[in-house]
Amino acid sequence: MVSRKAKSHETFRADVNWDEARRETDLVKAGVYISTPQNQDKIGGLYEHGTSVKIVGLKHEWLVEDFTDLAGELWFLKPPPELLDSRSSHPFDIQVKGLNSEAKEAFNYQMKRALENWIAVIEGSLSSGRTGGSNEIVVTFKNGDEYRAKYKPETSLLDQVEFKIYIFKLSGKQAGGINVHEARDYFRKFGGIHIYDNSFRLPFYGGDEQDWLGLEIDHSHRINKSKLLPANLQVASGLNDLPTNGRIFGAVKISTSLERESASVRDLNRGAYLNVQVTRDRLIDNEAFAELKHSVRWAIDYYAMRSFERRNVIKASMRLEVPKTEEKVSEIRTQLFQLSMKVPQTLEAEVDAVSNKLKELEDLELKRTSAINEERILLAALATSGMAALAMEHELHKELSVLSDMRKQLTSKNKVLDMPKLIASIDNWADRTAKARKLFSPLMHEYDREKRNQYNAQKVLARIVGNSEALLRQVHVEIDFSRSIMLPSATFAAWNAIFQNVLINAVNAMIDSSRRLMFCFAEIDRNKSSIYIADTGVGVRLSDSSDLFKPFIRRLEIPEERKALGLGGMGIGLTIVKMVADSLDCTVSFVPPPVGFSTAFKLEWTHDE
Repeated sequence: MVSRKAKSHETFRADVNWDEARRETDLVKAGVYISTPQNQDKIGGLYEHGTSVKIVGLKHEWLVEDFTDLAGELWFLKPPPELLDSRSSHPFDIQVKGLNSEAKEAFNYQMKRALENWIAVIEGSLSSGRTGGSNEIVVTFKNGDEYRAKYKPETSLLDQVEFKIYIFKLSGKQAGGINVHEARDYFRKFGGIHIYDNSFRLPFYGGDEQDWLGLEIDHSHRINKSKLLPANLQVASGLNDLPTNGRIFGAVKISTSLERESASVRDLNRGAYLNVQVTRDRLIDNEAFAELKHSVRWAIDYYAMRSFERRNVIKASMRLEVPKTEEKVSEIRTQLFQLSMKVPQTLEAEVDAVSNKLKELEDLELKRTSAINEERILLAALATSGMAALAMEHELHKELSVLSDMRKQLTSKNKVLDMPKLIASIDNWADRTAKARKLFSPLMHEYDREKRNQYNAQKVLARIVGNSEALLRQVHVEIDFSRSIMLPSATFAAWNAIFQNVLINAVNAMIDSSRRLMFCFAEIDRNKSSIYIADTGVGVRLSDSSDLFKPFIRRLEIPEERKALGLGGMGIGLTIVKMVADSLDCTVSFVPPPVGFSTAFKLEWTHDE
């Protein structure tokens, strides 16, 4: 072995005589021949600095499979590019000479196949932890859903960390044709979470046997509540989705040299910083290492909670989906017709009788569906008003505070009344109360609640925007219909349930937007009419945006203070929109927005030309 440091003229050489070592039977006692050559030849004939290991006198024939296995072992000595950006102030690379192109392709293909079957990725980092910095993580699921979190370290003994962890589901059919048993064996050997110090792997960590994060212990003890996450980020039994080492593949990137530089003199003297043991295979088990474990394990617990939460939301959503009977009835009718062509004349009357009964069943189903639709529309209107009432509860608290101040002014004996100011306060209070009352007008009047009409679309939308002013939070809504469009026959309460929920959904999407604008417009294309509501919010992923109309499905993280106002966060608003639209034979969807906007909701229906 020959080694030379960067920007150094000193060369270190170590030779081992394997015949002598074998005779000693103990490699430690066998010893090594050390020398410091004076020549400045390039390392391995190629590099100014680095390390070259050369083995001569091999007696066994090395096949492609042997080189591939060796490459697999050496691959982990540096952070895989799939896991961490290999750019570093301490560049490190490793290559195997003698590995032919066939073996390289076999190994690269093996690694690629193993890594492409992930179901989620956890990425996290800690910057300036010794000076008040926070951990930041993002969990990304296969469909693109992202969940972000930020959390403080428990101590200030760790300065910088970066990690990326892939989560796999090693059951059922694997993508790319990988055998599930092969995948399990692979991750049992190479999986787990590896630690890289200045881009060099510490061999002690990784694989399913080294449980440095306690994943296997908690999994075997069926722990279902995290000891690290705050209550607002936990869900009941959430740690049931905690992955084991055999289902994860990750890398944690640290720098013990930078940790030493950032540590205070006091911490240096007492060894309170992240440092590697003299064996160079693992870190010293101190408070700084405990902080490292906290940073990474917190992120994994957060993933488990979000994963469990998502699965249960999907299950609940599927339970609430109402199956349609038309397809099954049509299938039965087709089978009856085919049967009628085959049965003898003596049975034709019986087949006709069954067909007539099926027709009666269809008529009953139509009546049932119509009644259910009426109930759904009324329930949707009530639910919409209920959510508005929750939002106004916060406003009511503010109004009571205003009234209390007025009362104090009127009853105070030692204070001169400022009548203009008091009258202005009363006027503002009356104006806000009138706006709040408008929210419930669609249910307060029997005509709006029960009478079906063909309303003018622009007038209805303008009225609903006006009624919803108390919830729009100064968001400007522009309505521009170039043509007069009539909505399908329905109650005003039904249209209020649709458009008010769409408006509130858009308002929530614009919470952090510097430009808060909604634009409503319409189109007519032969026998189809459409209404669009565009906003300048965060936008939606169109590829699977239909999921947003399912119960409890939401991708927009509503801040806690916004939830406290009763404005969103439950994943119900858009479900109400679709439920009412379906009952009115309309379709709803998200479509590419017009220029200058990030989201566009579309309501469409058919009519006579």
